[in-house]
Amino acid sequence: MLNFMIESLRVSGPGKIDGFIKFSDGLNIIQGRSNTGKTWILKCIYYLFSSDTRPYSPLTGYTDIEGVFQTKRYGRITMTRKLDEEKVTVVAESEEVENGEYDTNYKRISTRYLNDLWLRIIGLDETIEVPKSARYARERMSWANVANVFYADENEIDKADSIVIKDPRYETPLIASLYFLLTGDYKKGIPEITKPEVATAKKKAVIDYIDEQVSSLTQTRVSYIKQLEELAGLDIESEMHALTVHIEEAQQDIKELIEENTAIVRQMAEYQQEDANCRVLLDRYESLISQYKADLQRLDFISKGEQAVTGLPANGICPFCGGQLHPDLYEGYVEAIDAEIKRIASELAVIVATENSVRDEQESIRQSIDDLQLRRAAVNKALDDKNREIQSYRYGLQRFKDYTRLQTGINFVNDQLEILGKKKVSELQKQKNPPLYHAKQEFEEVVGTGFNVILNRILKECNYRSVGYASWDFSTFDILMDGVPKSEDQGKGYRSFLNSVVALMLYEYFNADDVFIKPGFLMIDTPLLGFDENEDAFEGDTIKRGLYQYFIDHQGEGQVIIVDNLNVIPEDLDFHAHGINVVTYHKDEKDGHIYGFLPSWRKDLPKEST
Repeated sequence: MLNFMIESLRVSGPGKIDGFIKFSDGLNIIQGRSNTGKTWILKCIYYLFSSDTRPYSPLTGYTDIEGVFQTKRYGRITMTRKLDEEKVTVVAESEEVENGEYDTNYKRISTRYLNDLWLRIIGLDETIEVPKSARYARERMSWANVANVFYADENEIDKADSIVIKDPRYETPLIASLYFLLTGDYKKGIPEITKPEVATAKKKAVIDYIDEQVSSLTQTRVSYIKQLEELAGLDIESEMHALTVHIEEAQQDIKELIEENTAIVRQMAEYQQEDANCRVLLDRYESLISQYKADLQRLDFISKGEQAVTGLPANGICPFCGGQLHPDLYEGYVEAIDAEIKRIASELAVIVATENSVRDEQESIRQSIDDLQLRRAAVNKALDDKNREIQSYRYGLQRFKDYTRLQTGINFVNDQLEILGKKKVSELQKQKNPPLYHAKQEFEEVVGTGFNVILNRILKECNYRSVGYASWDFSTFDILMDGVPKSEDQGKGYRSFLNSVVALMLYEYFNADDVFIKPGFLMIDTPLLGFDENEDAFEGDTIKRGLYQYFIDHQGEGQVIIVDNLNVIPEDLDFHAHGINVVTYHKDEKDGHIYGFLPSWRKDLPKEST
């Protein structure tokens, strides 16, 4: 089976009658009157190959192009693309192909590109990069560019120049891609050859970088050596053991200091609680003393009042009611007051004594707190000293541990200096670049006279006798007749015929058994364009018949789609008898005729007379 074949094409649009055509393997002939949309069929297929050129005018109202392809690797794949959009929707039978949208170019960052899919369809497992210049600069291999070699459209068929190289600016990647199809060789691993001035600047930058790195590494090595010299003559293991012991002792001291500090904090908390209790008692005693003093003052006031009224005459009549009073019955308060004063004074003395005792106790507690704070400060200082001592021991221990690292570091630096030295010598030495890439020369070396043999055989089978020997000019990538390029002849039909022969030759050569990748298809639009002008230099009918007979005789070698006008195709050839798929378009619908490829687009289709 071929790598792929075009199974069907459908073009549709809102409110439009679908344009639909089925294809078969082998030869397909699409014939019809002018302006019936035949050319659009091939352009639509090429549009699904990732072409950037729209196949028909949006004025037709048709918006969607759907192609069904039968592939050897993935089974049936349906591709749908809207007019003027850069995405194609892919639906495949095989789970190896991701369904969804594929970008038709690499302008946007995407996970799926149509070009990558097509390269896998024809048999590649990766998207390769072919040389695009003589200095091996590279670009992705383009399926659209390769397919264009096997698609001779109506605008190219009568070209005086090569129909293979459409644009000289891109001939190197195109020929490199064709070379890859033949041989599987795309000069893998050959780096791009930089221009002399760029190479010189790059070399200087590399050497400057090497010198900078050498200077830095040299300084590092000197530092390592100095550190090793400081350790020279010492018993490293003995010193490390002693430092380890010191560290353990200091850590034990720190543990004891921490325990002591914890005990101090706990004792201080107890004393602070006792001090708080003393403050509460003193506050209560002061309040009680204040109350007793107030009681003494009140009693003293009563006593003095009693003394003041003792010598005054007695009043026997009440000033308010006028009743009789009995002053001789009044008893004084002096004795009671004196007794109360003595009792209060006695209790006050006891309280004052107790308060003084509490104050003495509080003073002793506060002194203990102060002593503990001093001790705690001393312990904290001892902890700091021990920590610094351990840090010093560890620093010394690390120095000894670094001894081996320093030795290894010096060896590493020496190795790096050796590598950089060799790199610098390599950069300074003149490096010989590989020969420049000449795509056409390499292509010629592989093909040799192979193109010539096929060209002359095709011409012979087509009954072409006007000129003698055909050859291939690899410099122009075009056919020569008796050493003369076709551009020197003015006949349009002559050029169309020879370009069709070139297309057939390329199709046959690239489908040989020993070819690495076989494209397996050919599309020619109007292979005999210009023969309806009755050029005098040709036996027109003989050549027309011969060319179409060649199509018939070689139809089994792949899928070939030919588009031509009815007035050019020989009428006496029975295509159906040879199992050829023939589709005919008319400008009317009588007798079951198909009215053009896009039935709803009839504006510019003049009706055939009845």
